[in-house]
Amino acid sequence: MNNRTDWFYEAKFGLFVHWTTHSQPMDGEKKPHADAIKDFQLDKFVSQIVESGAKFVFFTITHADMFVPFSLPELDEIMPGLTSERDLISDLANKLEPHGIRLMFYFNGEGSTTPGYMEKTKFWEDPKYHAEICYRLTEAISKKYGKRIHGWWIDCCYEPPICKGRGTRYDYKRYADALRAGNPDSIVAFNFKGVEPWGSEWGRGISDFQAGEENDLSFLPEGRFSGEGGTQWFGLCWMDDFWVHEKKGEPVPCHSNEKVLDYIKAVKAGGGVFAYNVAPYQEGIISEATMEQLRWLKKNGAME
Repeated sequence: MNNRTDWFYEAKFGLFVHWTTHSQPMDGEKKPHADAIKDFQLDKFVSQIVESGAKFVFFTITHADMFVPFSLPELDEIMPGLTSERDLISDLANKLEPHGIRLMFYFNGEGSTTPGYMEKTKFWEDPKYHAEICYRLTEAISKKYGKRIHGWWIDCCYEPPICKGRGTRYDYKRYADALRAGNPDSIVAFNFKGVEPWGSEWGRGISDFQAGEENDLSFLPEGRFSGEGGTQWFGLCWMDDFWVHEKKGEPVPCHSNEKVLDYIKAVKAGGGVFAYNVAPYQEGIISEATMEQLRWLKKNGAME
């Protein structure tokens, strides 16, 4: 029987891209995010992804701020000014498709650093109301992009001891249905950070792969389906800046080439999939130091 994650398992390696409202520029002053979306250097960005050898790319469409890089009337109805005239996602998908690189979304529906958004969506006052908004927004996004989007990574689904009152607001079956509304083959992960029980109410049989967020290179699979709840094992680690390039300067790799290569080989041998998180400049360019490591990894067989 085919599994939704078969292509993901065969891909083995990809990039996770945290490009957000908080990303700092390579040079000069930080632009308003709407201008950064308009000026995003897409051709350079895509050429770097292709050069890296990545088979898939996760891209942040929201993060701490609720601001999407495309038009979305459903979000405008909630709070105007959080959408973009340029459809960066369509442009990106169209550029990646000829190279056989699949595009997936990171989504966080909290909007915790957008002034007034958590209050507007009753995040603490009425958690179920907030959850309904997340279902509505993600369903609209899924239908907008259809089969051009191949998966979702949903953040902030965890509970104590990390963040009380977040994860229990969601009906995960309903959430997954919304995420797959435009593409029933989309693969889905909810970030429980490994602290949640995997009973029927928490996503067993709903998630396709584990979120796999980690802060070092010690997390290894014990088989392809050894992820939370018997899902496809997946690991994600920040590899230059801490997730987002929030401070001035050049993002540089935080692990040696040899250590990263050994880790990727061990993940693949164990049946897992790994995403190397990059933190591009606001211009949409991955740092040269990070690209040097990605080139070395490719040259030495990490992507084979």
